[in-house]
Amino acid sequence: MRKNEVKVREIPEDLSAKLDEALEAIRGQKKRFIKCPFCQRNTIAVFDDARGHVEAKCPRCGRISVFDTFRMHRSVNKTVRFTY
Repeated sequence: MRKNEVKVREIPEDLSAKLDEALEAIRGQKKRFIKCPFCQRNTIAVFDDARGHVEAKCPRCGRISVFDTFRMHRSVNKTVRFTY
């Protein structure tokens, strides 16, 4: 096997059943993305029933961040306007 090859194996039946259950559970849910706090790229996809903390590495800048999926709601870009 060459260095860059990925070894693929069959998924056990019990794991396959769990994956099918997970796909069925998210079927009607809305997906939102949490952005990297450093470069603002979409880092992870979160569904409506997500709870808890997730550690993720940003694919663009490579920094690792911990996200609280319950508290981090979709952020709206707000423009600050100054009046003189």
